[in-house]
Amino acid sequence: MKKSIALITVFAVLMIAFSGCVDNKTPAVNGTYSNNPKTNVSSNEDAAGISTLKTIPAGFEYIDTIPLSTDEIKSDYKADNVSGILNGSEGIYKDSNETDYYIDVIGLEDKEAANNLITAYKSSFPPLSNGSRFTDESFNGHSAVNITEYITSGGQTVPRYSYIWSNENYTIRVFGNTAEGAPIRQLAEATGY
Repeated sequence: MKKSIALITVFAVLMIAFSGCVDNKTPAVNGTYSNNPKTNVSSNEDAAGISTLKTIPAGFEYIDTIPLSTDEIKSDYKADNVSGILNGSEGIYKDSNETDYYIDVIGLEDKEAANNLITAYKSSFPPLSNGSRFTDESFNGHSAVNITEYITSGGQTVPRYSYIWSNENYTIRVFGNTAEGAPIRQLAEATGY
């Protein structure tokens, strides 16, 4: 009987130790801890969980979350030479004007791979003839790069904006089919990452 109780006690202690229920800190992907759950992506979060907003800003509607294959990610992000891409997800949203918005979340092996993906993506853009294509901005306690692209729509050249940043082993990009930068930033901030 004493052996059974001792064995059960050992299993209970091991279960608590492996579950991470010993303290109230949020474990990050790299094994470090933060008291701010918005600072690091927790190991329980995945790409689909991050791209599907828990709190959607007013004026936006959630449409769907779809998986992104490694081949799609490498093609869309000009990242053929980036190793360590594990998975990806795209959250799809609309605003009241039926404008489409997207939140791409790409899971990579480590923080270095996440930063390498951003570097590869940025290097795929030619320089602008006037002004800067890349602007560093800050929100949710981290820096992000605001990227300006230009497309032709209705015979006119119009801007398109996106934000891209890394959080631990994830790269997150928010973009949309609009010439307005404010709603893109609003969705980027709504990720909490």
